[in-house]
Amino acid sequence: MKKINNLLILLNIIFLLYYSIQLLAFTDEFAINNLGYYNHAIAGLSEIIGIIFLVFSITLFIILKRGLKKQFPIFFTIILIQILILINFLKYIFTNSPGETSINSIQFNAFIFFIGVIISGIFIIINLDELK
Repeated sequence: MKKINNLLILLNIIFLLYYSIQLLAFTDEFAINNLGYYNHAIAGLSEIIGIIFLVFSITLFIILKRGLKKQFPIFFTIILIQILILINFLKYIFTNSPGETSINSIQFNAFIFFIGVIISGIFIIINLDELK
């Protein structure tokens, strides 16, 4: 069970680091390719979200080393953010209004966030007693 937990946490760390790097290192390109538009407000918001994802990944790494006991709030926060971002992407897909970007880019990001929600959900279900 510990190996499965470590694998699920590592997958979540990779997911969060991927988006963190995209948002921090490639802010301009990420905004143009995924949001379809670039200005300083969008760049600033992208960087803030990237910092939040980086903090989550660092926190998960620390939890990986220290253990799961009483860590439910952080895992709940991560899955809640993943769900809300997924819903936002799905809104653009179902309304077929991708704005300035392509629907393919939005579908790819929605799929990645869907996988993240599944990974986080499985982890929480498996470890609910220990997390509380």
